[in-house]
Amino acid sequence: MKYLMLLPLILIVGCANKPTHENNDLIQWFTEYKSFYGTKTEDIFFNPLLWGSINKARLNRDKSAFVGALSKFPNEIIEITDYKESINKESGCLLVSGTNSNNISLDYYLTYRLEENRWIIDDVTVKYFLDGAERFLKKSVCDEQERTRLWFQFMEQKK
Repeated sequence: MKYLMLLPLILIVGCANKPTHENNDLIQWFTEYKSFYGTKTEDIFFNPLLWGSINKARLNRDKSAFVGALSKFPNEIIEITDYKESINKESGCLLVSGTNSNNISLDYYLTYRLEENRWIIDDVTVKYFLDGAERFLKKSVCDEQERTRLWFQFMEQKK
C-alpha cells in the first residue's frame, strides 16, 4: 500500500522539476533556461539535434568562430541591454541584445516552438557587432533571410 502512495508522489515531484509554459514571456523562459545551465536537465529546453550540436561545441577544443560562439551560449552575454520577442501561436522568436566580458556587443536570436506546453529552443544564432555597427532591428526576427532584407533596407535609408 505504501508503494502505491509513493508512485503518485514520484510523478508529482518529477513533473514539478520540468518547467511548463505559463505565459508568452520568452525572456522569462530564457532566464529560466539559464538557471538550468550545466545541470543534467538542461537538455529539456532544446530540440534534440540542437542540443547535440551545443554539447559537441562545448566539448570541442578547437574554438573557431562558429564553435566558440555556440559553446559559450547562453552565458556569453553577461549584461542584457535589450530584448525583443514575438510569438505566433506555437512558435516564437526572442532577440536578446547585450555585451560580453570583452565589452563586445552581441545578439542571440532564439527560435522557439511550443511543444507539450513548454517552449523548446529550435535554433540559436549569435551575431557579434565588432565594428560598433548600429543595431537595426526594431522587432525580433529570427529568419536569416528576413534579417538580411531588413539590414539592406536599413542601409539604404542611411544613404
